[in-house]
Amino acid sequence: MRRVAFRSSLSVMRHKPFRLFVLARIISMSGSAMAPVALAFAVLGFDDRPNSLAIVLAGNTVPQLIMLLVGGVIADRLSKRRVIVLGNLVPALTQGAVALLVASGTADVTRVAAFAALAGGASALTQPAMNSLLPHLVAAGEIQEANALMRLPVNAVKIAAPAVGGLLVALVGPQWTLAWDAASFAIAAALVSRLAISAPEKSKSTVLRDFREGWAEFSGRFWLWSYVLSGTVVVALWLGGYQLLGPVVTHDRNLGAAMWGTVQAAFAVGLFGGGFISLKWKPSRIMVVCICANLPLAFPLLALAARAPLVVLASSAVLAGAALDVAIVCWHTAMQEQLPSQVLGRVSSLSSTGELMAVPLGYLAVGAAATSLGPTSVLLAGAAVMTLATLVLLLAPSVWAIRRRPVEAPDAVAA
Repeated sequence: MRRVAFRSSLSVMRHKPFRLFVLARIISMSGSAMAPVALAFAVLGFDDRPNSLAIVLAGNTVPQLIMLLVGGVIADRLSKRRVIVLGNLVPALTQGAVALLVASGTADVTRVAAFAALAGGASALTQPAMNSLLPHLVAAGEIQEANALMRLPVNAVKIAAPAVGGLLVALVGPQWTLAWDAASFAIAAALVSRLAISAPEKSKSTVLRDFREGWAEFSGRFWLWSYVLSGTVVVALWLGGYQLLGPVVTHDRNLGAAMWGTVQAAFAVGLFGGGFISLKWKPSRIMVVCICANLPLAFPLLALAARAPLVVLASSAVLAGAALDVAIVCWHTAMQEQLPSQVLGRVSSLSSTGELMAVPLGYLAVGAAATSLGPTSVLLAGAAVMTLATLVLLLAPSVWAIRRRPVEAPDAVAA
């Protein structure tokens, strides 16, 4: 394990394109971090059944399974700047439309789910381009610092935004929170449009051949696809347990949107702390740390199942957030270091698709099970399965074999 001086870690901020990209992410996240609270309680306002919220959340996820694969090929063939700008403009329009529906009292599950599907497809189209952008903005030896520093201010926004969003929902209704989310996407698109990033050379191969090349890189690395396969289970149960049943349990306990916003803010505090850990700590066995950092995700589900006091639930969210941010930084760094840059967008899209593949089914299954069996049993079962699906990865020798690249000296990086 290696520790890096905090001041030297900040040297990555000398890159102007990186600073502009971080600013765009901060503004976009200021709306996106509020939106889940607003959307959940907007839906519960006109239909309080868990199934209804599950349909909206699944509607956001289903198009991602298709568009992520398309986005991976596009990210390696077209201008990443244009792809990201387009991916921000579409949710700006869809979130604005949902805000108008809620404000006018004409929102229903079908309409909200349809706009959520459009936003989800645009997000998926953008994600591979964003995941493969950092190597174009910073030096090769600064990738982990860039990943951590990009997440630190974004996570700082997440600390206040959910609580503010919950308070806005309680005071003036969810429509104003959704309206700001739409505006934040539009501002982020304008900022990213100023990035001067050269487009990749025009590919002479077909789209199908490009996809096959990406699949060969993905399927040929056991440490990579086994982690994604585990994530298929973990992400579905985590989102179903926390993102879906969290508001439901909070609503049933009459705690309200403001209290769930507080829990979301506590989760963001953990994410922020995890960013600092990732900025200073560079573990050698990066995939082992990445896997172990997924284990605390079960804590909030157990706290929700136990109907724990707010302080316990918030504390579990802090621990889960810190561990999750460490896992995310380690995962992105491992891919960006171990994979050729020309296929990173495609492999990233396959990774994201694999992890999201079961999410729509997870939402619907968790929603249906919670409706018939009650949230407590579903939360306990989900926490147990998530833990088992994570621990089994540590049995793979290739996971232990993945090590970080040696850190170059600052003079060598400058040269």
